[in-house]
Amino acid sequence: MRAEIRTRLTALAEEGYRDFSAGLLPNLSQPMLGVRLPKLRRIAGELVREDWRSEVSSFEGAYKDIYFEETMLRAMTIGYGTQKKEVSAAEGISFLRMLIPHIDNWSVCDSFCNSFGLAARYPAQVWEALQEYLYSDREFEVRTGLVLLLAQYLKYGAGGEKRQRKTELRPQDFADSPANAAQAVQNRMQYPYLEKILAVLNRPYTQGYYAQMAAAWTAAEAFVLFPYETHKMLTQDNQMDEWTYRRALQKICESRNPDAAVKQYIKALKKA
Repeated sequence: MRAEIRTRLTALAEEGYRDFSAGLLPNLSQPMLGVRLPKLRRIAGELVREDWRSEVSSFEGAYKDIYFEETMLRAMTIGYGTQKKEVSAAEGISFLRMLIPHIDNWSVCDSFCNSFGLAARYPAQVWEALQEYLYSDREFEVRTGLVLLLAQYLKYGAGGEKRQRKTELRPQDFADSPANAAQAVQNRMQYPYLEKILAVLNRPYTQGYYAQMAAAWTAAEAFVLFPYETHKMLTQDNQMDEWTYRRALQKICESRNPDAAVKQYIKALKKA
C-alpha cells in the first residue's frame, strides 16, 4: 500500500486492540498495527470508489505491504472491487491469483472470502480457477479455496437464492427415506455445486491445521444445510483423515441447529 495509506492506518492504530488481536493470530509474518476491521472496511470502500486497481495491482516497491492491516486492506479492496459489474471473470480471477500466495493467516483469508462476490457472477469460471488451490499442498491456499466454497457456493442456489437453515435439525432430516431421496434429487438441480463440494471435502487433509479446520467447518455447515447428502458423505466410505473427520463431528455438535438426538448420534460416529 502507498505510504499515505500507511500513515492513515498508523493513525488509526489502537495498542490495546493490537495486543488482543495478536493473541488470536499467532505467528503472523507481518507486524500488526491494531486497526479495527470496520475502519479497514470503510477505507476499502473509499479505495473502490477511486482507482482501486492501481492500488492493489503490485506488491512491489512503494506498494509492498509491511503491516498485517495493509494486506487485509488489499484483500478487502480486491473483494469489493471485483464485485463491480464492469469487472470480467478473467480480470477478477487475475486479482484472485495475485492475492492468494500472500494469504498466510485465517483472518485475511476469511475476510477476503466473504467479500469475493465475483464468484456469484461467474461461478463456473471461479470454480475452475479454485481447483489448483483446493488441491494444493500449501496450507492457506487450501484454506482459501475451502472458505470460498463455504462463503460463495455452499449456501447459494443456481439462481443466487440463499439456502435457509432449519430451525431444528432432527434425525428424520437425514434418514434414508423416500422423501429425503426425492428432495436430494431436487437439491442436485437447485444447488449444482453441492455434490462437487462434498467430493472436495471427502479426502484426507494433510496441509496443516488451518486447512483441516476449514474442511471441518465446511463439512459441519454442509450438514446443517444439507443433512441428508452430507450424512451420506460422512458415513459411507468417508475418506477424510481422522483428525479432520472428528473435528467436523465436533463442530456439528457445537451448532445450535441439531437437536439433542442428532448430537448424541453424531458424537457416536467414528471412522470405519
